[in-house]
Amino acid sequence: MRVAPLLALVCLSIPGTADSGATTTWHDLGGGHPGTFGVPMLTGSGELIPGASITLNLTSSKPAAPAFLVVGLSQVNLPFLGGILLPDPLVVLAPQLTDANGNLSLHTSWPSTAPTSADVFYQYWVVDPAASQGVAASNGVMSAPPVGPAPGTFPSAWINGTDCSAEQPVQVHKYNDDFYIIRQSLCTSVEAPFLYLIFGEQRALLLDSGAGGQVGLALTIDALVNDWAAAHGKTKYGLTVAHTHGHGDHIAGDSTFQGRPNTTVVGTGAAAVQNFFGFTNWPTELQTYDLGGRIIDLIPTPGHESAHLTFYDRRTANLMTGDTLYPGRIYIFSAISQGTWPIFQASMQRLVDFTANNDVCWLLGAHIEMTTTSGVDFAFGAKTHPNEHILQLETKHIVELNSAAIAMGALPVLEVHPDFIVYPFN
Repeated sequence: MRVAPLLALVCLSIPGTADSGATTTWHDLGGGHPGTFGVPMLTGSGELIPGASITLNLTSSKPAAPAFLVVGLSQVNLPFLGGILLPDPLVVLAPQLTDANGNLSLHTSWPSTAPTSADVFYQYWVVDPAASQGVAASNGVMSAPPVGPAPGTFPSAWINGTDCSAEQPVQVHKYNDDFYIIRQSLCTSVEAPFLYLIFGEQRALLLDSGAGGQVGLALTIDALVNDWAAAHGKTKYGLTVAHTHGHGDHIAGDSTFQGRPNTTVVGTGAAAVQNFFGFTNWPTELQTYDLGGRIIDLIPTPGHESAHLTFYDRRTANLMTGDTLYPGRIYIFSAISQGTWPIFQASMQRLVDFTANNDVCWLLGAHIEMTTTSGVDFAFGAKTHPNEHILQLETKHIVELNSAAIAMGALPVLEVHPDFIVYPFN
């Protein structure tokens, strides 16, 4: 079921503001039954996403005492051993001992078989002779699942080559805590591609490695990955470098990631891409790639290039379209001479079909070549982009491009649209 009005609200991103994205919310339900140091206090944190880390912290309990965790999917509030049992017991964990200070921390990963769309209730019961019936109870805690895609922000402007003396080789923008957009400077390449870095519990995914000529891209990515891993308590955290497609302005930085510990650089040819991601029926089959509690959908979109992929991040509902669609010139090389035009047409229909069944916040392409004036692009090879079009497009642009491709039939022509240009080479 589509929820377009709600999606429009959660996708709304204000330039320059911070937003950590939709997260699991934890609620203190109160209650509890006092023991040696009063009512034991329970708090929770983490995400109800398969593979993600969650933590339950119990404090103010009797030291070195057995503590039983009760977990349920509803709240029953039943009188029990002098206190109130809040969760309807679905699981009762084997007892753990509190430490010398009466504290206990439970660190675990949310299992793939556990519910991610339901409220979950937690309460500890601690053996304590000081309690009225020999057992103290903590307050209850409820975790509520995230609602809607995790939103993010865009900068007020991207680096645009107008001041190379001050401009950094790359611009790093935190869309949210787990999703970064990197723009290569026009001062290092007139292609000025965009790269995307997405974090999961087990590994990060870097989409494209740039056009070359940039200084320190690998060091920049290393710093982002290492900082994220450290902040989330990860060791031997992985990085996968994949590509929207194999053109030089998207793979030139691959060599800088070769030999990096815990790093995989995916090949760029059609066979390498299909083998790595497990495609058996290219290009009609869709595949997924798991970053650990974060699923990325892979949609084959050949036409601009034979191994082109579009990536969909389920958490943010962002669609990374590479060179298949962006605010610029949509090149279809050898459209007639080598038959890439009908391949491109089929890819656009595949994207339309995908977005009809999956909500999408933004289309994020690999370049910007349009100006803020409707239908006007920058000159070929322009080294500065003043008054640059925004990066993000919407699903209506997929429909618009697909409709144009259908209307052209078997003979594609150059056609100017307000936010992109269909640019076939025959």
